[in-house]
Amino acid sequence: MRGGDDGGAGDISERANWAQMLRRGRKRRFAILCLVVLVAGGFIVGSFLRYAETTAAVSRLENVPPADAIVVLTGGANRIERAISLLKNGYGKRLLISGVNENTSARAIARATNTDLDLFECCVDIDVAALDTVGNAMEAVRWAAENGFDELILVTSDYHMQRSLIEFDRVGDLDRITPVAVRLDELWQDDTIPTRRGLEVLVMEYAKLMAARVRAAIVEVDPMVSSANAEPAA
Repeated sequence: MRGGDDGGAGDISERANWAQMLRRGRKRRFAILCLVVLVAGGFIVGSFLRYAETTAAVSRLENVPPADAIVVLTGGANRIERAISLLKNGYGKRLLISGVNENTSARAIARATNTDLDLFECCVDIDVAALDTVGNAMEAVRWAAENGFDELILVTSDYHMQRSLIEFDRVGDLDRITPVAVRLDELWQDDTIPTRRGLEVLVMEYAKLMAARVRAAIVEVDPMVSSANAEPAA
């Protein structure tokens, strides 16, 4: 009887040890998971803060060297006006307005921006093929190649600039792209602190920026495969 009792006690003790080991294992795994979450969260927060800081700084860049041509991406306020101003002041020989609705004419854009139509007929091309930033980059790079342009000035909103540069670098091999970022005052309280609306825009754009970085790391694109050519404004 005593031997049987000792065997039963041993089994109970062994089960207790296993249960304790399992609990310790679960606690260890939970601690590791918490550490991973904290590290990942810290990385994301730090990366976002760097993105926001760079976004705030890029619109304050003042020195814009002349280039072969200018490209402006539609989709934000004052972008086209800024690009036309650069064209008028001789910063580039031609201007590509990329991502224009196919039902929008050069005359309509000239009227909306209070620009002489002669400037459009002379020096502006309209791209109606691009539907997103990737398409903008592909069409612009091909347009530059067809016209022999190696240096571009890129005009878009401040929050959109970093992702745009990634896409342009991914699909093209230009000698130089000079960013000219258009700042929207409604998105910023001062030089560096966004408004509530600005924070929402920055968070959404940051997520797109991360996706663009992943895409740039794993996907190669031939810009000549894009679906349509830029159309002359005239």
